[in-house]
Amino acid sequence: MIDLKKLRYFVAVAEEQHFSRAAERLGISQPPLSEHIRALEQELGCTLFCRTTRSVSLTDDGISLLPHARRILADIDQCAEVIRDARLQNMNTLRLGILHAHAYTFLPRLLAQWSGTRKDVRFKLVEHATQNQIAVLNNENVDLAFVREPVHEPDIVVTRLFSEPYWIAIPESWKTRARKEISVTELHSQPMIGFPSHHASGSTRALFRDLFIKHKVRTSDFLQVTTMHAALALVAAGQGFCPVPRSQRNLSLYGVKYLPLAQASPQLSVGIARKQHSSNLFSQAFVDFCVAYFKQDDWSAG
Repeated sequence: MIDLKKLRYFVAVAEEQHFSRAAERLGISQPPLSEHIRALEQELGCTLFCRTTRSVSLTDDGISLLPHARRILADIDQCAEVIRDARLQNMNTLRLGILHAHAYTFLPRLLAQWSGTRKDVRFKLVEHATQNQIAVLNNENVDLAFVREPVHEPDIVVTRLFSEPYWIAIPESWKTRARKEISVTELHSQPMIGFPSHHASGSTRALFRDLFIKHKVRTSDFLQVTTMHAALALVAAGQGFCPVPRSQRNLSLYGVKYLPLAQASPQLSVGIARKQHSSNLFSQAFVDFCVAYFKQDDWSAG
């Protein structure tokens, strides 16, 4: 009986047309590879390769065998996929909407802690922009979604998870009067970089309007982007400052530093939302877990 290892070795040599490259691809040395190919030829009673000192090519018998060998190996690989898919079907899926910035602030640690205790539930993550956070729920693309408040939708239930102050991301080259904080007055005549929102009162510009008026701060320009990645790239390029959630400070990027405001800063509130009559059995369990998680004093440290 021909074993699968010999077939895999045969296909590798046939595709690479070189014993050394095939051995490297397979992660073995060349002598054992050559021995397995010779053994396969002996079992089949034919020569599969024409060998010279410079090249390796398939014989007519080798050309005939190659598609069959590939099909056999593909069928064997599919067996593993069938078993894996069957196992996944026995697991419970929770479709979770996330904002882009969550993926590199609180989300990894939160999901790791949940998954450590609930291995029977897997996540399907659906990224969305702030202005689309209600649509993903209304369209039933997700079971739950992390959202920025406020949310005023009669058919959507929001559980607040946390509130945190905004910090200011500035280029590393900027000099500030204090080393560990920045005054709002130091933002006068500087370009501001911000984001749109699902609600007019939730945009970055709107959140900081009252603070700027109070301290007579006027920005020289306003650059609107849709993702945190783009905003911080502009900050690193010296194009302006950007208000960011405090938890964002954990993301270290070239050319960017984060400072808290010396004055009382606007707050960002984040909740977890679901349709009022959600059918997913694990939605409430995950909401309860999130509420308990964000009651920890150190949640924003990781």
